[in-house]
Amino acid sequence: MNSRIMVRAPNWLGDAVMATPFLKCLAKKNHGVLVDVWTKPGLTEMFRGAPGVSEVVPLSLNESPWALARRIRARGYTTAYILPPSFSSALGPALAGVPDRIGYAADFRSPLLTRALPLDERFHYVRRYLGLIGEEGIDVRPGDLFVPRANQEETDTFLSKSGAQGSNNFLAVAPGSRAPARRWFPDRFAAVIDGLGSDKVEVLLMGAPEDRPYAAEVARLCRRKTIDLCGQTSVPMAASILSRCRALLTNESGLMHVGWAVGVPLVVVAGPSNPRLTSPFGPHVHVLQTREVPCVPCVRNECYRMGDDHTLCLKKISVSDVALCLSKLKIFSSI
Repeated sequence: MNSRIMVRAPNWLGDAVMATPFLKCLAKKNHGVLVDVWTKPGLTEMFRGAPGVSEVVPLSLNESPWALARRIRARGYTTAYILPPSFSSALGPALAGVPDRIGYAADFRSPLLTRALPLDERFHYVRRYLGLIGEEGIDVRPGDLFVPRANQEETDTFLSKSGAQGSNNFLAVAPGSRAPARRWFPDRFAAVIDGLGSDKVEVLLMGAPEDRPYAAEVARLCRRKTIDLCGQTSVPMAASILSRCRALLTNESGLMHVGWAVGVPLVVVAGPSNPRLTSPFGPHVHVLQTREVPCVPCVRNECYRMGDDHTLCLKKISVSDVALCLSKLKIFSSI
């Protein structure tokens, strides 16, 4: 019987994308060993077809730790890598008695691990995951990231039905984020869109289903026509569409990482987050963030500042700042 390795995947889309270089490297270091990815049901399609992945196993909602442990034990894993830093993610493999359980020492879970590694919080998440196999220093390029893509015919049909002209002269705009403190303002997104220099550029509003209200508000405020695809695309379809775009203008979000993986030029409104830890990197990435606000970077999902200072880090990023970045991509003129 072949050896098998279990990988407990991260819980969010962006983190999942950032974990794919780890999966690729893990399989390369363990040639011939089967690698199973255990993930939340909403991310199963993200990992299907990923380099080095033998099988994607969905976690069951509301499953008890003991029931999960029985499922893990039945597969006979010799090693488990637990990528999320939570206590609960390490509990199932520990109860299952997987002989080698590797993860970062966090959330009081070190007793559940056989190798509890110290977490260096200065490392980008891509390198944190690679650090679990001692490869945090390897050269990582956007091509090392993976997202599944819909095929060309499916994408053409979807775009045509959505009203796109099919010129591939698209600007994607992702105005949502699960964290309110990371959402730039709909009126500023609309101002950027209205200032585009060429009428030939088609603007696609994109994001997760929960981002629909923000996309709808941007569309309402725009004088220029937009095509609202928010909440209508699977991860493979979003990846395929983004691969055809001239650029993606986005808040810090899962879709930002999907765009990074397919190589679309990115203009990222980073707001309060720490780009050194989570933002894409590379020659085609422009990250906008003010350093004039003393609480930046911040890990809060909700801004604690009150009154006029509420979300001050986002207010400091102007329409002209974003316009300048887009102008460098030759699809935007000054407003």
